[in-house]
Amino acid sequence: MRIFVTVKHVPDTTEVRFDAGGGLLVHQAPTKINDYDRNALEAAAQLRESAGAEVVIGCVGPPEAAKTLKEAVAYGADRAVLVSGSWAETLDSDGAAQLLAALARSEGPFDLVLSGDVSEDGYDGLVPGLLGAALDLPFVRGVRALSVDGLVAEVTRVGDDAEETLRVSLPASLSVTRLVNVPRVVTTMQVMKVPMSRIRTVGAGDVGVEEATLVPDALAVRTLGVRPATQARSNEMLEGDADAMVADLVSRLDALGVLS
Repeated sequence: MRIFVTVKHVPDTTEVRFDAGGGLLVHQAPTKINDYDRNALEAAAQLRESAGAEVVIGCVGPPEAAKTLKEAVAYGADRAVLVSGSWAETLDSDGAAQLLAALARSEGPFDLVLSGDVSEDGYDGLVPGLLGAALDLPFVRGVRALSVDGLVAEVTRVGDDAEETLRVSLPASLSVTRLVNVPRVVTTMQVMKVPMSRIRTVGAGDVGVEEATLVPDALAVRTLGVRPATQARSNEMLEGDADAMVADLVSRLDALGVLS
């Protein structure tokens, strides 16, 4: 079995700050593997250990993402390939999916494509589905349990009203949730032992994608600005004995429609 795992290099969202004047995110924050992709890496590592699978990691991002991929390989992958270029910081979800699909075709074929359900920075959850479509593979998102037997994967996902168990013929593309497993702890020593020779950086042209299709003017979606969400808050102190305050509070909540 051959498995392709997509990984995104993201800023630590607890350290990201907004530039209110410029309307943009300030990305001078520590970077890391997207947490949801850790679950995809763990799922691939478990299949590698149980079925002897070959695991190849694919990433689209800036050159410094190569350092992130050292940790990703330390999860138990055979190697990683980074597609990078000057367009990396402005790429939309469709562009990222097209590059990952081109990379998967150039490194493949693969029996299974695994992704995290969403990324911590964009959080739109579009890339896994777009990737599956670009590769013309059956796609299931929201996977919370996964097993593979031969050329069939059995997956469980939870929808709005029901839990579904599906049998999917391979090759297939899946995106997993944080519930699918508990990612192993990768130590600093394990990361240091990963040689950079197991991480290769290529350009868009190397996987057959014209860079002219990746510049902002050619993208389907362009980010014009970002601003923090604001919510008006107010507070008021109630005074009096406990029974009177409770009655007053209930009356106010009822007037606001909170209790209906």
